[in-house]
Amino acid sequence: MGSYLRPGRLVSVLMLIAVVNVYVFANGAMTSNVLGRLVTTSNRPILVNGGAAATGTVIVSGARLATPAGSLATVQLANVGTVSIAPSSIVTLDFDATNVTVKVASGDATLSTADGVKGVVVDAATNAPRPPAAPAGGNSAKNWGIAGVAVGSAAFIWAIIAWNKANDAEDDAKAAQASAATLASQLAALRTCLAGQTTSPLKLCTSF
Repeated sequence: MGSYLRPGRLVSVLMLIAVVNVYVFANGAMTSNVLGRLVTTSNRPILVNGGAAATGTVIVSGARLATPAGSLATVQLANVGTVSIAPSSIVTLDFDATNVTVKVASGDATLSTADGVKGVVVDAATNAPRPPAAPAGGNSAKNWGIAGVAVGSAAFIWAIIAWNKANDAEDDAKAAQASAATLASQLAALRTCLAGQTTSPLKLCTSF
């Protein structure tokens, strides 16, 4: 006879799994009823409390996040704010419905909050507020992306200038070659004309 779980027991098991997952990522510090949602670059994993986590992971207050090089991470706090974490950074998030504190151990992070919510980004070693790396209220992922686009655009413009210069040089070389060929042809015609000047009257050489 096959075994099966009753609907009520199945729901209880699923709820237990969800609670255990949240507890693991919070490292046991379940102090806030506000939950965050992690979003990572191209769904690449980062570390949350030492474990691999990607887009969709639930983040609770007290979580410690570490991003690898080349990967941005954003924690969306519903109706509270958004934390954007730069590549190669380690931060700890403490938050509730009215306050958000981002402690930066290394790297950088920015914070934007909803109306009525207090937020601060501090140095984890000194608890002193850190100067913003991006305009206040901005999204760091957006600003870093804009910076990347600007650098890429500048490189593209320089490439176009270099390509135009190369084409101009090639055109000048071709024009010089054509001019030299024309001159050589005219000189040859002039020599032929002059070589025929053996009798009178002299012929007018009009090669040029």
